Amino acid sequence: MSYVDHKTLYVATYKEIIIGFIVFSIILILLYPKDLLTKQVLAEQSNYDLSMLYLKSMLKSDPSNEKLMLTLANQAIKSNKKDLSFRLLKLLKNSKDEKIKSKAYILSYQIAKEDYFYLKSQHQTKAENQKYKELKNIFSVIMNEHFYTKNEIKQLYKEAYFLNDKRNTYYLLKRLLKKNPNDITLLSNAFYISYDLKEYEQSLSYLNSLVLLDTKHKNKWIKERYYLISSVYSYPKAEAYIIAHAQTSKYWSDKLIQFYLQHKRYTKASQVYMNQFYKTSNRNKQRKLWLQAINTLRAGNHIKKAVHLGYKYENYFFKDKQARVALLKLYISSNDLQKAKRLSKKILRKEK
Repeated sequence: MSYVDHKTLYVATYKEIIIGFIVFSIILILLYPKDLLTKQVLAEQSNYDLSMLYLKSMLKSDPSNEKLMLTLANQAIKSNKKDLSFRLLKLLKNSKDEKIKSKAYILSYQIAKEDYFYLKSQHQTKAENQKYKELKNIFSVIMNEHFYTKNEIKQLYKEAYFLNDKRNTYYLLKRLLKKNPNDITLLSNAFYISYDLKEYEQSLSYLNSLVLLDTKHKNKWIKERYYLISSVYSYPKAEAYIIAHAQTSKYWSDKLIQFYLQHKRYTKASQVYMNQFYKTSNRNKQRKLWLQAINTLRAGNHIKKAVHLGYKYENYFFKDKQARVALLKLYISSNDLQKAKRLSKKILRKEK
């Protein structure tokens, strides 16, 4: 059981508290050197309201002490006296001391962000939007004037992302990547934002790293890479890039065909089909690739080339019924009746 003191409680009046504080302050000033007292008050982390009383008293005798003003502004924030903090920070933003000025902007941002979320919770849309613009303006000054340290870059990156400030988000991302070049999340974010900013060379560099490092999502990044180079690069550069990868990759070989068809390069697309044809010994796959090459030439209205390619492998595929029928249709549709007649006779002789 806890001990309870039953002595009569004495409640001091408001006047007595003020007098007591003044007397206590005078005693402190008389007993303690000024610098020592200042250090103790600045170090106070428990009773913010009491600290504020001390600081206000000190500022009366030393109104130009910006360090005291900054500490009072900080304590005012913790005591939820934002009006006082705001007035002090407005003065400190014009300080000639870069460190004081920097901290003033950082604290101003902190206050504005708290106000923003309060307005958001109250569904005050117009005021919320105005506060959001204010946040962006303060953040812009912090970034442009470099009012931050290396240790604050990670937090600033989050703030830039929150403010949808793409340019500063990307700048801070690159700073973070210098320390963590293999961080998959950072590389992924860097790819998307650099793409939005149309810095395509960097986007491609990030994608190349992601293909190597993010093995779990490798196919995803390969597809992103194809989309990037096929949609934003010049035709010669995109073609060279895809060809280089198509030499050893079936996936990229197929993409090269798509690329040529997209740009209506039907002859080149047909050649890629035939390159795949030469790399397989499976007769069914060969027939399929050969016919795709022929049909691609026909789609581009390269009829003579289609007939030439068909005739070149006529004997090779003659035993294959699907191939014979496809060739016969090709000769007839191209109006090459001589080849159609000769093939028809060969088929009849075979079927006897």
